[in-house]
Amino acid sequence: MDQKRTREEAVRAGIVIRMLAGSYDLMILLAIAFIAFIPVSMAEEQFGPSPEWLKQVLLTILVFAYLSGFWMKGGATTGMRPWNLQVAMIDTGNHPALSMAVVRAFCLSLTWLSLATTLMYMAMRQTDDLIFFLSASIPAISLFCMLLTPQRQALHDVLAGTSVYRLNKKTTV
Repeated sequence: MDQKRTREEAVRAGIVIRMLAGSYDLMILLAIAFIAFIPVSMAEEQFGPSPEWLKQVLLTILVFAYLSGFWMKGGATTGMRPWNLQVAMIDTGNHPALSMAVVRAFCLSLTWLSLATTLMYMAMRQTDDLIFFLSASIPAISLFCMLLTPQRQALHDVLAGTSVYRLNKKTTV
């Protein structure tokens, strides 16, 4: 069976299942960051505080390496595997190349940060602020993209040329 036919038989993943997989990945990323920052904390006790930008760079590298690496190698992060989800390029059905995996990771991270900012502003009851509107618009646009595109692509998928498929046990993308 050719790859295009197999890809067409795979089901496009819906919003809820993708959010569940994303929450798994967030938990895993928190654990990885916690472990990665143990040596940083130990070094700070010994030598004094390290620059804040250095910690942010380390965290950014961890997030991009986790997401991009898993998408490139196997098409799915650890959080996507229990749900049989897989990321594939729309045009070829292959796993994303490094460039597209990085684009997807960057845009997904921007969406997550925007959602966190939106929730923070809602918790502080500052919903009349311009930053709230701007941060709330990015996840909203992403959700509308999922609802309106035939491939159920979120904003980061549209920009990277990918889609997320839900595979049954014998389907491969």
